Amino acid sequence: MQRWEYRAVAFAEGQYTAMLNQYAAEGWELVAVAPDVRTVPQRKDSGGLGVPIPGLGKLGQAAQAVSNLGGTDVPDAPEPGSVSTTFLWVLRRPLEPD
Repeated sequence: MQRWEYRAVAFAEGQYTAMLNQYAAEGWELVAVAPDVRTVPQRKDSGGLGVPIPGLGKLGQAAQAVSNLGGTDVPDAPEPGSVSTTFLWVLRRPLEPD
């Protein structure tokens, strides 16, 4: 009985052909393409730490400063609560017999 090894991968846009050819050269074949739909999580409003921790003093201030560096002006960053869709490429190749 033939046994298979499966792999689900996401490729960067514009790299589909090159990546599929690379996997094919390694013995993989494409069996399905499925959408991978995700919702971008909402930012937590707790000072950037996720959970407020009292008494951290300078460490807490440093964590807040680092959190503020990220900001929300990241180019091409999806808005919190928005839906992001990519594709998962499902590949398989035969396993060697035992």
